[in-house]
Amino acid sequence: MNHMNPSEINRRRFLATSLTAASAVSLAGWRLNAAPGENSIKPKFVHLANAAALAKGECVKGPARVLELKGRKGINPTSIHTAIKLTGGHTLNEPRGTLALWFFGLEDLAASFVSDNMKMQNEFFDNYCFLSDYEVPRNYPAANFSFIWNRFNEFRAKFFKGTVYPTHEGFEPPQKAWVQAVPFNYFQQHRWYQLAVTWDDAAKSASLFVNGVLLGKSDIFNKDFHRDQTGEALYAGCPALCHGEIEFYDRVLTGAELYKKYRAGAPDYDRAVETELRHHFEGADLQNFTFNPLPAGWTKQFDVDFKNPVEQIKEFYIQGHTASVKPAGHPEGLLIETPLLRYGSPEAFNSQVYIWSSKTFEGNVYVEYEWKALKPNGLSLLMIQASGMTREDFMADYPKKTNGTMDTVHNQNVRNYHWEFYREMNDVRNDTGTAFSRKNPFAYRIGYGSAPKSFAINEWHKLQIVQIGGKIQGAIDGKILLEFGDNSRTNTGCILNYGHIAIRCMVHSALVFRNLKVYTEKLPFTEAKI
Repeated sequence: MNHMNPSEINRRRFLATSLTAASAVSLAGWRLNAAPGENSIKPKFVHLANAAALAKGECVKGPARVLELKGRKGINPTSIHTAIKLTGGHTLNEPRGTLALWFFGLEDLAASFVSDNMKMQNEFFDNYCFLSDYEVPRNYPAANFSFIWNRFNEFRAKFFKGTVYPTHEGFEPPQKAWVQAVPFNYFQQHRWYQLAVTWDDAAKSASLFVNGVLLGKSDIFNKDFHRDQTGEALYAGCPALCHGEIEFYDRVLTGAELYKKYRAGAPDYDRAVETELRHHFEGADLQNFTFNPLPAGWTKQFDVDFKNPVEQIKEFYIQGHTASVKPAGHPEGLLIETPLLRYGSPEAFNSQVYIWSSKTFEGNVYVEYEWKALKPNGLSLLMIQASGMTREDFMADYPKKTNGTMDTVHNQNVRNYHWEFYREMNDVRNDTGTAFSRKNPFAYRIGYGSAPKSFAINEWHKLQIVQIGGKIQGAIDGKILLEFGDNSRTNTGCILNYGHIAIRCMVHSALVFRNLKVYTEKLPFTEAKI
């Protein structure tokens, strides 16, 4: 009989765990057991109620067809120049309301590599527009209102003319009204979805839903909520989409109400789809983090408790706003406190900071540390396996970087995986704890998860992340929030397995860190220094 050592047992247990375990768990309560029934919530305006016989104020300009899927009908434009024009009323200019619409995709809506040559003949090829007040729906910057998904895995509703990225017009004072879910990579082909966005000017709030599941909240920390006037006519049109019924309400519908309407109208309800959405965006069915690096085969490579941060910070390189790193600023560990500035302002870009391990780590890696947020709002992330584009030590081979902006994470010559483990910012759901990950600089958004509630302020939390080959799990306080698989054959480069680690803090952040440990697994080769 063969006996595995504890390290191999631990390794196999980790590799066997996946998000499918969460999707196999039944969701409890009314959300799954509610019986579809007559819904008494009545919209103020309805469009495309009968795709086969358009009503007054509804017209299609350009080639299109009516598609029926499982008893529900919609309009599919068959040309990029086709637009579905809707007049006759909406509630987007009222102080509060809800927009709910149905669609299905003729293909999976999935992130992909994007380059400028793809813009030939269609500058906005990467935008799938559900609804807009601009006559060319995919041209989202020109719209005062647009509801879109794009190939960067951004699902967004914006209520102003301009863009959120890259010009940051959405952050210019007064702060514009917009809400998004990033990354959102869950739309499957040939399946009906109910999308909804709600807004409330008095509450300075907007929310984003799919099938009654809350995906995103607008910036809860900002005092402004500016919405531009939406045009009288609305437009839809994307050859990859079949556009179904659209409803407008003059009040804010709750998630429970939207869910009830979804269940009453969905011809293809699938519990697994709901389970996946609630797992990622509501923190349902979180699994325990069970990986343990202590058995044989894993070696501790780095151990900094930050009991003496004035001396121990010398083991790191500080990039960016060095004054934000305050080694003598807190009795319990290393304090990083960045200035309180408006995000998107020139001052804010120069007021962010990284601390980089001077040491590099090779192979499978496990990192843990404790962190405490001293106040709400802010962002902190962990980078692992950070190297140059051909695995070189970018900190040794090139002049050290000095700018603390986000560019080093995702827009420069540094390959890495990054995990935004504390994110009370304005561009993802910020009313609860979240985890967001991306493989850089390939714009490959590969992981997202939510906690059931916000991370408590002025309390210690433990972060743990392990990478074995292409599988990564990240946990806060023993619960897995982040889980994804990478591979070397998806046009985003190899599985990363060498480099520095870094902790980064954006503006508005005030966090304390302690007990940073890094372990690596034994490599399959030996080395001899030359």
